Amino acid sequence: MLASSQCDKDDILSVKELNSIVQQSVKSIIDKEKLRSYVVSVKDLTTNGGNYLGTLQTVTITGKTEDGESKELRLFLKNIIHIEKEFTIVNASEAYQREGFFYRELFKYFEKIEDKYNIPVEERFNTVKGYSESNDEVIILEDVSYKGYKTGDRLKVVSLKFAELAIKELAKFHAMSFVIQNENPKYFENNIKPLRSVFKVNEQLKTHLRRSFDKAKETLDETAKLKLEFFFPKVIKKFQQCMVVEPDEAVCITHLDFRANNIMFQEIDGEAVKVVPVDYQLACFGCPVVDIIYFIFLGTDQEFRKNHMENLKDLYYCTFESFLSKFGIEAKEMYTKKQFEDDFREKLDFGLIMFIIVMPLLFARTDDVPELSVIENLAFNLDECYKDRLHGVVDDFIQWGYL
Repeated sequence: MLASSQCDKDDILSVKELNSIVQQSVKSIIDKEKLRSYVVSVKDLTTNGGNYLGTLQTVTITGKTEDGESKELRLFLKNIIHIEKEFTIVNASEAYQREGFFYRELFKYFEKIEDKYNIPVEERFNTVKGYSESNDEVIILEDVSYKGYKTGDRLKVVSLKFAELAIKELAKFHAMSFVIQNENPKYFENNIKPLRSVFKVNEQLKTHLRRSFDKAKETLDETAKLKLEFFFPKVIKKFQQCMVVEPDEAVCITHLDFRANNIMFQEIDGEAVKVVPVDYQLACFGCPVVDIIYFIFLGTDQEFRKNHMENLKDLYYCTFESFLSKFGIEAKEMYTKKQFEDDFREKLDFGLIMFIIVMPLLFARTDDVPELSVIENLAFNLDECYKDRLHGVVDDFIQWGYL
């Protein structure tokens, strides 16, 4: 839906497609840009199964400043969906507060430190510009689609180039925790370490786990079914160990939803050349390998993992090591390669768990995307491509001895 509104400087922005709180936030941005007259265009976007905690819109504002300069603002809005009464695994308000903190404060602190060390722009952690007008109702970002950024198809296996670029950005994101810890221990203790997981391990989650595992077993052979069922009693404990980490067990800021659909990319001749991670609503202080494992198992197939998983692990740690060195920090003093390898091996079966948990959402048919408010009664109408991906994941973990 597209709506336009012609406004003078003293008018109150009134576009019916924006709620009153969001209108005031957008108006504040317009005022900061000193636009005297302007036209506002709002377009609703379909999430197509890419976002379950918000509705998405773009806002284009074209106008002139008091001195006659023409200006155009392109905004991307993620508006909260209030579903916490029905969906209790994640509190939506808490998730929006978390993401607001990242865009209003933390990424600006990243930039301040990168400025201090004269890190070249092309070597910095890549983020989308966020506006301070973001609040508990809406996240407001620059709309980077006009710069050629887009999101991929959640049903498809990622390309190797995309995976390499994503893993490099992830390593930088994790490394910045250690940079902050080194630069400002007090800020780290007060603002990073307290970022506990927004996930709630409750009966609703346990019910969803049971139903997801039962769905997974439907297409497996008898041996694989038995192995998966024997594994199931360990799932809740393993989930808690990976997603709800105690502060003394955590290492750095983690994204916790680092999948292809949350990584925008630019491409040339059909190949990714630059990526920017988005969607920090679930981010918390945790273990970095969880993000790597999550990305690999939700975005690749068995053949890809066989050919590239070990190389991606090496790329991650090399990038982590190299990026920290730009700030005069030795990686081995913060998070050793051995600790990284031990954590990866210990938590690898988290990839199996999260694949099955997210499977009903990741592989939902595009014409039948479910709602989180009815997660306990999801119909599991999945695209047929999930079967091959599932069989490959289960087979991997049987071969590796986890099942």
